[in-house]
Formats: sequence, structure tokens, C-alpha cells
Amino acid sequence: MNPSGSAGHLDIGGVFDAAGEIYKQSFGTVWIVALILLVPAEIIIALLGSGGILGLIGTLVHWAAVAWLAGSVVKIVQNVETGGYVQMGVGEILGSVTPLLVSIILLQIVTGILIGIGTIFLIVPGVILALMWCVAVPSLVVEKLGVFDAMGRSSDLTRDNRMRILGIGLLVFFAIIGIAIVVGLLSLASWILGALVGIVLGVLIYPYVSILAAVLYYRLVQLKEGGSVVVEETVVVEETINPADPPPAV
Repeated sequence: MNPSGSAGHLDIGGVFDAAGEIYKQSFGTVWIVALILLVPAEIIIALLGSGGILGLIGTLVHWAAVAWLAGSVVKIVQNVETGGYVQMGVGEILGSVTPLLVSIILLQIVTGILIGIGTIFLIVPGVILALMWCVAVPSLVVEKLGVFDAMGRSSDLTRDNRMRILGIGLLVFFAIIGIAIVVGLLSLASWILGALVGIVLGVLIYPYVSILAAVLYYRLVQLKEGGSVVVEETVVVEETINPADPPPAV
């Protein structure tokens, strides 16, 4: 697999292929982590309701669960990218993200607010900010950066490939919108059914989106800074021959 496109451009198909392979390879671990984090969160949210202080607490619980899941999935992808397989157990993965949890939540809040403000102003600024910071969470988790350093790192990594990344973002956006519509319609029929479907889809979709972001981070790092990239193609090397040199042995 060639993770980078030609002339320093991101290979969108390669990102999706790599994300799919990692998802299949680590599905059991990802599934268990997602269940551990999302199921209790959804139950708490359902019990608290959507109004007042209790609703706010439910929102905070949701943010914490999603942030923890995003960080955990980045750790899983980091394992696969560096070692070829998931070397850490579920407890180790969750524990390794715990010290970073507050930073991840703050990062998501800051970028969410700024992207939201940008979206209000003719949408385009919000899209640009979303593209700039789409690998901020992997940058924070992998490189142990602070919130604003992770935002700066993401902005630097995405600088030359934002229009290509937009293609990934649009596909993810429409998928999430479709899921939200389905869950909303089912919730009208029965809140229990809507909650159950939401949990199932969340366990399947949230991790995949986080895997995409983590894979995107690693591919952008490879494009910007090099690294161990396996290229499945024949490379022709031209060599200047000095006539004074003896002929090569046959």
C-alpha cells in the first residue's frame, strides 16, 4: 500500500483503505472499548433526560465518553502503525488516555466553539477551521502536546492537502447526518429503540471516524517529514557509469 500520493499529495483512497484494514484488524478491541465507554454514557444520558441541569450533566458525560473513545482509538492506531498489531490490552489503552482526557475534552470544546463561530459567518470559515484542526486529537495523543500546540501542529500538517481532506470530511459528514436522521426518526417511535440504535451505530461509527483521523495524521506526517513508508511499485534508479571503472561482475 502506498500511503502517500504522488508529488506530496495525500492519497484519499489510501487513507480509506488503511482505515478499513486497521478497523478490521482491531475490531474486537475497538468494539470492547466503545461498548465500555458509550453504553454507560448513553444509559446515564437517557436517565438524566434532556432538560435543565441534568441535561447539561448528560451532555458533559457524552463529551467525556466521546473524548475518551477518540483518544483510545488513536492509541489503537498508534499500536498498529508502530508495531503492526494492537499490543496493548483494553485496560492499558483506557489507562494510557486517562491523563490526556481533560486536554482532549478542552481541545474538542475549543475547536468546536471556534468552528461553530466560523460556520455562522457564511459557513466557509468554519469549514476551513475544521480542515485545519482535523488531526488535532491524534497530534495531542501521539505527541503529548497541549491544546493549542496540537491545534498548531494539525494546521501545519494539513496545510498543503486541505482540499483533499475535504473529500474525506464530506463523506464522514453525510454519514453522520444520515445516522442522526435515522436515530431521530426511531426515537419518535420509541426512545428506547432510538437509544439502542444510537448505541449500536455509535459503537460502529465513532471509532471508524477516529481511526480515519488517526490514519490521516500518520499519512500527513509521512508526507511532511518522511518515515517508514512501504511503496509497492518498481523504482528505477539511474546510475552514472565511469568508463574507467571495471565492468560489474556477472
